[in-house]
Amino acid sequence: MDLIDRYLGAIRWNLPRDANADDVIAELRDLIASRIEDREESLGRALDEKEVSALLRDFGHPLVVAARYGTQHSLIGPDLFPFYWFALKVVLAISLVVTLLSSAGEILGGEDAIRSIMQALHGAWWNLLGNAGLVTLVFAVIERTGWMSEHLSRWSPENLPDLGTLTPTAKLQSQWESLIEVAIGIAIILWWVGVITLPSSWTWSNVKSLTLAPDPIWTVMWWPILGLLVARTVFNLVQWLRPRWKMARGVLSVGTAAATIAILVVIYRAGHWATASSATMPARQLADIDRSTNLGIHYALIVGAAICLLQCAKEMWRIAAARR
Repeated sequence: MDLIDRYLGAIRWNLPRDANADDVIAELRDLIASRIEDREESLGRALDEKEVSALLRDFGHPLVVAARYGTQHSLIGPDLFPFYWFALKVVLAISLVVTLLSSAGEILGGEDAIRSIMQALHGAWWNLLGNAGLVTLVFAVIERTGWMSEHLSRWSPENLPDLGTLTPTAKLQSQWESLIEVAIGIAIILWWVGVITLPSSWTWSNVKSLTLAPDPIWTVMWWPILGLLVARTVFNLVQWLRPRWKMARGVLSVGTAAATIAILVVIYRAGHWATASSATMPARQLADIDRSTNLGIHYALIVGAAICLLQCAKEMWRIAAARR
């Protein structure tokens, strides 16, 4: 029929160069003829032109049918896609946290908070879009080079985590919690070392130019805090990527908790952690704000140390139970 010939001609025109056009068209012609015969047999009569047209529409657009015969059907193949999706979530989570932290100073210190928030959201959108495009480009290159096929051939069942006792909801929650913790940890490290710029003091111009500046104790403890942040991020990575390493996770958890307690004790002994200042605020009111701020930090340090102490004791009990 003329309609079928035109349909197959459109497919032939759009076939990839590496496809054998004659064999493909012959195969498709037989398949279409078989479907027409089955349809005519069920109806007990020959199909008219409209019915043949409907059958061809169900068969697929010529561009779609022709694309099935190419060597590369997608930008990122099904074997690589899970790794691509995993990397995309990590990169976007870190990018979002970094962008929000970078914009926090401008939002808190700016006079027009709504405008600052809108600018932050606009920047976050383009930042996420750019990072998503970069990750997609990298994995498209990996897909074309075939590097992942060699990597997948070397995987070992012994390295798989023991997740059989977890429900699907618990698995998903654990993965997202670990991902968020790693993203936040990396973002905080980038802020602490100065990659993400935040102001060293916070000023609210609508509250009589009040300024809260950190005391020198934070400069003295810069390196210990950085080491603790790195160690905690390593712990979160191990907990996320190697859940079977129970002993390593326990040791890292106890070590980071003990180090946190030690750092909090040193900071607590300073007795004063932030200084309030203002050129226009009355001295008595300024002193009340300074005292309230440091009192809040005082209790926060105590609560933080107590939580770390409980965590340390819990992990030590787990390690002892595992050995028994």
